[in-house]
Amino acid sequence: MEKAEFLASLRAEGKAGREARLELARVRADWWPPLDVLVAGCLRQRLAEPDLAGPWEPLTEEETLGMTLSGRWPGPAPRTPVRRSYELPSSLVTELRTASWRMSEPSLLRMDRQGLLYGGHWSDSEAAERERLAQLIYSPARIVREALERYARAEGDE
Repeated sequence: MEKAEFLASLRAEGKAGREARLELARVRADWWPPLDVLVAGCLRQRLAEPDLAGPWEPLTEEETLGMTLSGRWPGPAPRTPVRRSYELPSSLVTELRTASWRMSEPSLLRMDRQGLLYGGHWSDSEAAERERLAQLIYSPARIVREALERYARAEGDE
């Protein structure tokens, strides 16, 4: 929408179609970065915050292999895969997954010890404890959401 308005304003200034499109191309990278760039930049800022910055022990081979199993990453395990319309550099994905796992590991281990990971037939107090521990889990999606909420330019901000 913002691009269309900018293009319309250029045309209103008397710039012809090609000239207006060239002007749009000149500012596109600064004003409207690709989604990949926006998400990666926000994510890098979020991962640099004290609670996620580490330093983290790298994921072990066993942890990495174990997390390839279905439902092993921290967070909800929906029946359908998460779809996203951007790509991230593999090193940033590794950093995201490492921070996610290291932040979530204590809660996940506690949930596992208390039998609160699988099943679903819990007493009210067990369900409340599971919910409390679940709030402490930093799924990759949660970290990306927080990054965008904190660092993406809000619509209307100039």
